[in-house]
Amino acid sequence: MPKKKIAIIGKGTAGVLSTMHFARWTDCDIELYYDSNIKPQPVGEGSQVCLPRNLNECLYFKHHQLEEIDGYYKSSVYKSGWSTGKDYHSYFAPPNVAYHFNAGKLQEYIVDSLKDRIKVIDKNVTADNVDADFIMDCSGKPSNYDDCYLSDYISVNSVHVTQCYWDFPRFSHTLTIARPYGWVFGIPLQNRCSIGYLYNSNINTLEEVQEDVKNIFKQYNLNPSQNTNSFSFKNYFRKKNFTDKVVYNGNASFFLEPLEATSITLMDIIQRNAFDVWFNNKSLDAANKAYSDEVQGIENIIMMHYYSGSIYDTEFWKYARDRGEKNMDFNMNNPNLIRYLMDQGTPQDTYGTWPQKLFTDNLKGLGIYEKLLDKYAKTKN
Repeated sequence: MPKKKIAIIGKGTAGVLSTMHFARWTDCDIELYYDSNIKPQPVGEGSQVCLPRNLNECLYFKHHQLEEIDGYYKSSVYKSGWSTGKDYHSYFAPPNVAYHFNAGKLQEYIVDSLKDRIKVIDKNVTADNVDADFIMDCSGKPSNYDDCYLSDYISVNSVHVTQCYWDFPRFSHTLTIARPYGWVFGIPLQNRCSIGYLYNSNINTLEEVQEDVKNIFKQYNLNPSQNTNSFSFKNYFRKKNFTDKVVYNGNASFFLEPLEATSITLMDIIQRNAFDVWFNNKSLDAANKAYSDEVQGIENIIMMHYYSGSIYDTEFWKYARDRGEKNMDFNMNNPNLIRYLMDQGTPQDTYGTWPQKLFTDNLKGLGIYEKLLDKYAKTKN
């Protein structure tokens, strides 16, 4: 009997991680399609704990190889300026650790590691004209959003990223800093720190953001370069991510702002559900429900930060708090959220990629745990 064939479209992060997953866990012939005329933007990225686990399981990747992907350890997420201004670290429980990494270098590393196992084809294809038994479409954001839900709540729609070069990493945590016009991430890599300012372009201008981010450069003694990138985005996810012919992953499937670095984990969840649909008879309805529940959980986790507010009383934060309040009001009848709020999550499950203890610790760190319990109690009276 001939082997089944899996076609993966797109050589960005989602594409290579999907390729790595199916190369390890199936004996299928795997073809990775990409268009060399389309260049992925090589910005620094952060992960949760599934990335080092998967790299090790699939490619026997070890911590000492981090320099090969310009990577560095991610021990926690440092949150500053949220709620009443009490700063805190959201730590990964030992022995877990996550990674910061250069997306371009990671993509190169995975493809090179798999060169004897997969076929890489430089050709512009779509799911409609590729020959395969199974197709994972990781070709980037859709040309329109007719087949997607757009977020009603997420408060940012633009980002300005600056690369700040250094001789070595100065910290091992992700920075997540509330600022007057939004919030700032800081991702430490081997040779640079990637600083991104997330904001709402309907409220504030790029010029305002460029001026305010100078405070972060000064606070962390960073030397900003001319290597910058600014763009706007929509927050969305697929109405049906799993179909008879195609499973979507990466930006072809979703984009939710990177507040909790959930993208890599969501990619992993999608490829695992795809495996179960293709090889374990999981129904499309069950896979689509699992996907929808996970994405909505991630959106709620993001919105809890805006619900908590920040130390700033600006137009952006008035808008963001209002959206956070409306999101929480809407979700007080969400059984998955309430189960975790009542400290009843199982060790095997997560809500919005947060396991139970991390969920509770973050809500307490944001100063909203008791507030949400009170909100829920009022809905029951």
